[in-house]
Amino acid sequence: MTPRRLLLLAVLVLGLVVVLGLALRSERVLTAGLPLRIIVASEADAWTLAGPSAVVVLGTGSMAPYIPSAPAGADPLRTVSALAVLVSGASYSDIKAGALVIYVPRWAGRNVMHQAAQIDAGGWIMTGLGNKDYENRERVTAANFVGIVQRTYIWR
Repeated sequence: MTPRRLLLLAVLVLGLVVVLGLALRSERVLTAGLPLRIIVASEADAWTLAGPSAVVVLGTGSMAPYIPSAPAGADPLRTVSALAVLVSGASYSDIKAGALVIYVPRWAGRNVMHQAAQIDAGGWIMTGLGNKDYENRERVTAANFVGIVQRTYIWR
């Protein structure tokens, strides 16, 4: 092999290593600080482990890839994709930036799980991990706060 081809091969291998390293770093950044996500075999197994007080999380895609979207053809507003176990005794004042929070915004009329991004005079601004924009229609306040997620269970 000529020195030029050897150099080209070395550059290609180095490039591949850099791309793989960046991909792994992005995955770590995405999941850093998120609650434990436990993968189980079935929804029944999730209920057994999470217990009866678990909160259902729908497969809307707003929290993908942490929470999987509903399968193709399934109604994401009716498809349970995960169960969330809440931190016992947590209150609105315990929310920190980055926490996953369950709340009931007026626009949804049901539980929503998103990540706390920042707080302003109106309350916590939220974002879904799979959303490109912040949730600006309504803030999380003490009035619509349900809980802080301690761990989630998903199944495949």
